[in-house]
Amino acid sequence: MDSASFTSPAKINLFLDIRGKRPDGYHETLTWMQTIDLCDTLTLARSARDFSTLRSDNSSMPLGKRNLCIKAYEAARAAAGDAVDSVEISLKKRVPLGSGLGGGSSNAASVIKGLNVLFSLGMTDEKMSKIAAGVGTDVPFFIRGGAAIASGRGEIISPLPSLPAPIHLLVAKPEASVSTGEAYKWVKGYKGERDLDREETAARIASGDLQYVMDRMFNCFEEIVFGRLPALAALKSKLLDAGCVKAQMTGSGSAVFGICPDEKTARSAASALSADDDTLFVAACRTI
Repeated sequence: MDSASFTSPAKINLFLDIRGKRPDGYHETLTWMQTIDLCDTLTLARSARDFSTLRSDNSSMPLGKRNLCIKAYEAARAAAGDAVDSVEISLKKRVPLGSGLGGGSSNAASVIKGLNVLFSLGMTDEKMSKIAAGVGTDVPFFIRGGAAIASGRGEIISPLPSLPAPIHLLVAKPEASVSTGEAYKWVKGYKGERDLDREETAARIASGDLQYVMDRMFNCFEEIVFGRLPALAALKSKLLDAGCVKAQMTGSGSAVFGICPDEKTARSAASALSADDDTLFVAACRTI
C-alpha cells in the first residue's frame, strides 16, 4: 500500500468541567465527548524524502513541527522504529480552526491510525492511545471516537454506548476564535464540583434518553467566554431562535452547537443561519 485516506471527525463536548490544576501544570478535567459527521480528510502517502511533510488546503493552519499531525507522526515513528518511513500528509480541512471542535486533535489521531494501516504495524487501540496521550489532550479520545467520558487531563477514556438513533445538530462558529490557552487563563482559579456518573450515563444513552443528554449538558467555559466575547452569546441565541431545542458552546469555543428535533429542522436552521453576516461557519450535522 502506497497511500491511504481517512476521515477525521470533529467532536462536541456535551459536558465539560474543570476540577482544578494539577501539579504537572495540566488541568484536571471531566468531559463527555461525542464525534460528529463534520470531518476533515487526511491522506498519507509514502515518501522518498528523508523527512515527512504536511500540506493543507487551509493556509491559516500552522505547518511543520507546530502542527499536531507532525508531532503525531514523530511520536508514532519513535514507538514503531524503522517500521515507519517518511510520509507526505495531505489534509483537506472542513472543521474550522479555533472552534473547540477538536479538529487538530482528530487529525493527529488519524495520523497515528493511518500509519498503523499504511505500514501494517499491528498496533492495538491501547497502544495507539498511549502514543496519542503524548501528543495532545484530546488525541486519545479520537483513536476510538464515538461517545466517551474523558478524565485526568483527557487521557483516561471511558467509552460509552452509541445512541440508538443519531442526534441531529446545528454547528456554527462566529468570526472570532478562542485560544485554548487563553481560555484556561480566563478560568484561572475555577474548580468545578459537577459529577458525571458513567454507569447512569451509559444506561440512559443505551435507552435513547435524549432528554437526559440535554439535562446533563454543561460547559464551565461558556459563561466566562461569553462575557469576553458577546458575539458567542448572540450566536447561541440565534441557534435557539432557528429551531434548536438546546444549545451550548463546545470546548473552549468559539463554536456553538444546537440539538435539533430532526434532520429537516437542522438543515432548515443551517440554511437560515448561513445568511447571517456574523456567522463564519454553519453546518447541519449528526452524531456518529
